[in-house]
Order: sequence, then structure tokens, then C-alpha cells
Amino acid sequence: MSTEKKVLIAVVAFVVLIALALLSTEVVEKEIAPKPRAAWVAIDVGDTGVAQTGAVEIESGTPFRLHAVVEAQTFSGSTIYYTEAERVVIDGEEMPSDSLRHWERSVVPRILWFSVEGYTPFLELGAEQGLEAFRFQDNFRADWPRTWSIPGDLRPGGDRGLESEPLEGLPRFGIQRYHVRVEIFGPDSEIIPRIRLQSLEAGDLPDQSKVFTTAVAALPRPLSVPSRVFGLTQIEPGPEAQASVLESLSDWYRRGLAFSRLTLLKDHLDQAGTQFADLEWVGVELGIDQLWSTEGAAEGDLLRVGNRWVILLQDQGSDEILDRDDLCLDFDKGARIRVIGEVFTGEGLVEWAKVLAN
Repeated sequence: MSTEKKVLIAVVAFVVLIALALLSTEVVEKEIAPKPRAAWVAIDVGDTGVAQTGAVEIESGTPFRLHAVVEAQTFSGSTIYYTEAERVVIDGEEMPSDSLRHWERSVVPRILWFSVEGYTPFLELGAEQGLEAFRFQDNFRADWPRTWSIPGDLRPGGDRGLESEPLEGLPRFGIQRYHVRVEIFGPDSEIIPRIRLQSLEAGDLPDQSKVFTTAVAALPRPLSVPSRVFGLTQIEPGPEAQASVLESLSDWYRRGLAFSRLTLLKDHLDQAGTQFADLEWVGVELGIDQLWSTEGAAEGDLLRVGNRWVILLQDQGSDEILDRDDLCLDFDKGARIRVIGEVFTGEGLVEWAKVLAN
């Protein structure tokens, strides 16, 4: 046999071996590799190293991470979980450490992150309307990394018309729900995913609210109640709303799905151990009459003019006098952080009531 034929045969054999190797890799990944079948979002707070599904209470200002978790069934029938979390708790049960895997397969999945929110920050129900007029929606967060693990973010998606940016010395607070989609492509297509998985989504609310992965970050008392509704839709019933609508709205508030001004105010006063009828209202002139102090104005107190009320948040001035430059939590057509002077614009007295007795 000539040298040229030997070289040709060797080249052909090498090409065949490479082709077989590639084919076998594809076959192994398609037929033998674990089959993805479900996805979750899990939250890891601070440095705990434990990522868990469901509602997670977070102290405002504490960093947290979102982890995508994909369940897969192995060739032998056992269950493993692809994730970058060190430990994973699903529905209150910790998964065995030896079942956790990093994704090290040849096909890189596409990870898409969403926040799940009400379609509007404010909804006023008509006389004949119930909560069926409201809907949740998945907001794709194009500015979030498309990776297995990302920093947690409480900011609402899209333009919701809310002034909720954190201010100097004030950590972000509120509530946010999360949804992840995992798209796995095959070697024969980079356009249409071979497998699509997704965690609980907007359509699963309100039914699945108890197990929906949710971050709840509240300020310390006495602001824990009003601060935790930021990110929720304010739903106000009509003046002739049926009792069933009011009952459903109260249930939604308890489940962290929406709020109304009256349910929020009642809960705020209940936590302080008082009732609206027991409040002592004092007329004060902003910038003159009242100091921020132990006996004077404090976080959580109320200001009102007529039926318009706000909750005091922070002394923003340097004179320690309750004035128009100080901050409040306003719940008129959506939860906002506002300067008092933006709410009460006219001249004259406002009424102040101390909520938490010293």
C-alpha cells in the first residue's frame, strides 16, 4: 500500500472517529443525560448560603440573591437540581446536598428573569366591579443579568409612575415577586428552544400566593406595616361596594397581594395598639410649631388635612422642626415617598396625631 493511501485512510479514520465522538455526545445528552422538568426561583438572604422558595422576610437594606433552580430526572430515575446555590429549600424542605449540580452540559440554557406585579399601581373599582377587574403581569427585566444567580432587586418593573427611589440614609423597602424562564436549545436549533421551563408566573396568582417566591423587605417598627406595601397595587373599592368585595380585598391585603388606604391605616394603628377614634389631633403650622423629638413628631405619626392623610417618614431638614421639606409615606393613588410640601400645598394648619405612645 502506498504512503498516500495510508495517509488518506488515516485521515478518513480520524474524521470518522471525530464524527462518532460528536454523535455519541449528542446521543448521551439527548438520551442519557438528566431530563429537566421543572423550575423555581429561590432567594438567598445575606450570607446564609440557603436559597429558599416562597415568601422570604428581609430586613430592609439587607442584600439578597435570586437563584434559578431546575429539577431534572436522571437516567436511573433519581432527582437532581441544577443551580448555583449552596443549599436549596423548596416548599420548606431542604434538598439533599448530593443532589445539587452546576450546569456543565454542552448546551448553555438561556435564563430570563421577570418581576411579577399588578398591571397598574392604582385601581379604583366601579360600583359593580370586583377583584376580577385586576390582573397580575410578568414584567421581563431586560436590565437583569441572564445568569443562574443574580442580585435581588425590589424596584418595580417598567414605568409605574411611582417615586420610590431610595433616599440618602434610607434603604429600599417593599415587596416583589419573581419569575424565571429557562430555555434549553438543541444542537439543531438556536432559535426555537427544545425545552422550556418556568417557575410560577402571573397567571398562578392569586391562587398560589402562599408558595410564590416573594421578597418582603420592611422598615423597622413603627414603619413596618406601611413600608411593606410598596410595590403592591392600591385597590380602592367603590362607595357602594358589596360586602364580598370588601372581604376579598381584606384577604388580598393579608396575603400581600394588594392594599387599600383603610386596610393599611387600620393595620398600622393596630400594630401601635391604638384606634383611629382614640387619636388626639393637634393643629400645627409646618415649620414652626412641632419638633421631631421623643415627645413630639416621630416616624409613624399621622398628618392630615380633611380626608387626606400621610405617615411621617423622616426629618429631612437640619433644624429638627416638622416642616414641608420632611418626608412622608403617601398612599393616594399608589404608594409613594413624598415631601410633605408636595402633599399639603396650601397655607394654614395641618393636623398632627401621635400614633405610638412613649
